Amino acid sequence: MHFLAIFLTALASTAADTTLLSSPAEPTAAVAAAEVGEKTYRVRGTIVPNDILSDISGLSTKARVVINGGEYTGFVQKDGAFAIDNVKLGDSLLEVASSAYAFPKIHVRISLKEDGRASIAARYVQIGSDWSDDAPVLAYPLRIAAVSKYDFFTPRQGFSIIAMFSNPYMMMVGASLVAVFLLPKLQANMDPEVLEELKKK
Repeated sequence: MHFLAIFLTALASTAADTTLLSSPAEPTAAVAAAEVGEKTYRVRGTIVPNDILSDISGLSTKARVVINGGEYTGFVQKDGAFAIDNVKLGDSLLEVASSAYAFPKIHVRISLKEDGRASIAARYVQIGSDWSDDAPVLAYPLRIAAVSKYDFFTPRQGFSIIAMFSNPYMMMVGASLVAVFLLPKLQANMDPEVLEELKKK
């Protein structure tokens, strides 16, 4: 009987331990935060024609609109419209990546209003300068126009007399020719006694 009591007690203890091990653990704060996820937003706009880029179809099909150097990317549609998804709250730098045209850089700030709705404020950014809230806020959805066209070829210059004689090599040749033709004439007009002294020196 004593042995049976010990066996039953051990069996009950093992069952209790098994129940504790098999019960699901409470999720930690990190796991709970990962399950909720971070809300993201969409940035929309259009590349509009101007005197530099009169036809949007002239924009390369490889042109992209990127945020933070490529962290987020959007494709440019045939009508110039673009949309970039999954952008997080905070400050970002929006650029149009094109091999033929230069576009202004834009500082995009996504924040939440008191009612919980998202607000997007965009401003032009000068290269090498800090982001400032003093710059005018751009209309949204964004409307971006090209500021210049890249020119990778330099036109060949035509023949120019001035350019030829301004070359240092040509100036040296000219000075040598002057010396060859003028020195004999100068020597012929010099006093014989002075010329003899110069030869002795």
